Amino acid sequence: MQCLPQGVYRPRNAQASPLYRLVEDHFDTLERVWEERYEREYGFWRPVVRRVVEQFLDCGDLRCGFARLWCPNCRRDLLLPWSCRRRCFCPSCHQKRALLFAEHVDEEVLGDLPVRQYVVTIPKMLRLSFKYDRKLLGLLSQCFYASVKELFQHAAGDRHSVPGMIASLQSYGDDPSRFHPHLHSLVSEGLVSRAGAFVPVPSPDPACLVELFRHKLVKALLAREKISPRLVEIMGNWVHPGFSVFQGERIDPDDHQARRRLAGYMVHPPIALERLRYRPHTGQVIYYGRQRGPRGEASPARIFSALDFLAGLCLHVPDSGQQLVRYYGAFSNARRVSARAPASAPPAGAQALPQADTDSADEFARARRRSWARLIKKVYEASPLVCPRCSGPMKILSLIGDAPAIEKILRHLKLWDRPERPPPPPADQQVHYSEEFVDPA
Repeated sequence: MQCLPQGVYRPRNAQASPLYRLVEDHFDTLERVWEERYEREYGFWRPVVRRVVEQFLDCGDLRCGFARLWCPNCRRDLLLPWSCRRRCFCPSCHQKRALLFAEHVDEEVLGDLPVRQYVVTIPKMLRLSFKYDRKLLGLLSQCFYASVKELFQHAAGDRHSVPGMIASLQSYGDDPSRFHPHLHSLVSEGLVSRAGAFVPVPSPDPACLVELFRHKLVKALLAREKISPRLVEIMGNWVHPGFSVFQGERIDPDDHQARRRLAGYMVHPPIALERLRYRPHTGQVIYYGRQRGPRGEASPARIFSALDFLAGLCLHVPDSGQQLVRYYGAFSNARRVSARAPASAPPAGAQALPQADTDSADEFARARRRSWARLIKKVYEASPLVCPRCSGPMKILSLIGDAPAIEKILRHLKLWDRPERPPPPPADQQVHYSEEFVDPA
């Protein structure tokens, strides 16, 4: 039995990535100095961050569990380590989630309806309320859907039909160290009646949509006493109110590539590893901007101290059970299930026929568990179920998660003795992080 070669199923080494080394070097120090340096700006330390980071450091580690693969052709035995499956921190696992979400939206949710992308942002003065009370993030999607629904129903003169909307709440932008709550959404280009009929409606004027969304959000924050009437008065006198709604191009139902691309972008990870550089000797992080413009020019690189960058990244870790993607109207789970229900009840005394889609949520969960190998192939362009020796199909013999069994197998293969993560340095030996950054060029 041999460990699965890196180039077959995982072109990158997780422990050698710049993010892994950054977390390994500075996370313990960050937790120790959080109250002094970051609590005033970012709020109290959340225990969920420690749990997510520890699982990220164990991602891809054979000592935490693995699947045993076997090739019946050449009789080769291989090990595939488990993933942490954490969102908004592990780029690898989050990207697999994004691919799976894009497939689900395209195949199961949107149906044959045309959609359009909307991106909603709020002024900086209101972001503080969402930073210290993350439960308020749901107000962004609720108020925006209410605004879209009101304008669509008014344009169609129909108060019973509803639009469909998928909303993704994000707290990060181009600068991953800043808390930037905003909303990405896919909205149907019309209304859907209770009978399932589609009523096309012209897209609303973005200016009207902004004003209506602003009114509803401010009213909701005032009702919860998160802002004061004085602040509302000050914001009303601004020349530029800070609210904006970007309206994308219409996407036709047969353009599956565009639908999946936008759905995946709605839930993209906070950072991209290919744009991250870590300099351990200076305690600096360089994060390069995205390629923009027709000539592919990149936005300027940003330079951070290691602690500042890591503190900002931890800010985007969602609370346990926090819902970041929401479905409204015609795209809600209740409407989609009722649309698949039989049109009329069976006669009295007759036996109802079994419905294949009555338990769609469980079926989707089973399909997601079966798709792990396919997602790995899409992310890393290499399938873990293809034998690296004979290119034949491999079978999963067992899933091993028992600690004594894991240690026994890895010691036999001489894969157990790997240096442990070093303990944090004493308080009097902490690294001094210079504020004089070095030009990345």
